[in-house]
Amino acid sequence: MTATQVRYTLQEADALVPLLGAIAEEIQERRAEQRELARLRDELKAARTPEGLQTSLVEIDARLHELAMGLREALLELETLGGSILRLNPLTVHLPGRTRSGEIVFCWQAGEQRVGHGHLPGQEDEPRRPLRVRDAADRDDDTSGRRAS
Repeated sequence: MTATQVRYTLQEADALVPLLGAIAEEIQERRAEQRELARLRDELKAARTPEGLQTSLVEIDARLHELAMGLREALLELETLGGSILRLNPLTVHLPGRTRSGEIVFCWQAGEQRVGHGHLPGQEDEPRRPLRVRDAADRDDDTSGRRAS
């Protein structure tokens, strides 16, 4: 991690969830299309039919290249945000964070509406744990909501 890399608060990390979701969806769609095209390419190679085979294979290879470039761009966008991908299935993103008690690594999985899990720095490969600060923040939201009414 560089000295200038941002560390997000929980609120800032939550604000990134729509963007993370869009990036995650793009990654998942491109990976699914890659798998399908690779399967089709393998079938065409095995079939050894001459009619249009080379043209089809070239078109598939070109599309596979486009998908790989798109995946690289999506991963670069995550890296620009300071995030990293722990795994692709389920797509799990780590974001450097901070709380009142110190540094944390927020852990978000595709489909989650909020950042609700994390790790201590250096424990990113361990099972993710629910954030205790999330519980406190949710209670504060409930309390502040009651005061407003």
